[in-house]
Amino acid sequence: MISLRKLLRKMMKMTNNFQSTKSYYNYPCSHRQWKHKGHCAFIHGYSRSFHFVFAARELDECGFVVDYGGLKELKDHLDRTFDHTLLLNLDDPLMKKFEELEELGACDISVLPYGVGMEGTARYLCEWTDNLVREKTDGRCWVVSAESRENDKNSSIYFNPHAGFR
Repeated sequence: MISLRKLLRKMMKMTNNFQSTKSYYNYPCSHRQWKHKGHCAFIHGYSRSFHFVFAARELDECGFVVDYGGLKELKDHLDRTFDHTLLLNLDDPLMKKFEELEELGACDISVLPYGVGMEGTARYLCEWTDNLVREKTDGRCWVVSAESRENDKNSSIYFNPHAGFR
């Protein structure tokens, strides 16, 4: 008969990854999809939310995949990038005009590298956060996916192609 302790050790070895999640809600911001042929070309806003899935093969000394209290840099980055900001694509033909408005105090611009849509936002946040948690955990933890949600009906999820232990 196998002891409970041996059974638990065996099960721990069989488990490939532990996962945990962290969500952030209510980031009021606006954006425009200047290439869109319809109403999305106009400045419009949402209260965005973000959901991250983390994974690790081994838990840390506290039994965590990721220490949520250690994600202050992520929260700060989300605050700076999305809280009451105007999200623009770098190639927006009105960028100079928006920059003039920013200088006048009418807006706070954030430019996202893969575009302002939910898909580009999810990819950007997945990559940024993956770099952060790998650094903070010496590579023990990584981001599996990031979800960017513009409202209750619409979201996009980006799955990290580099997920896993390196």
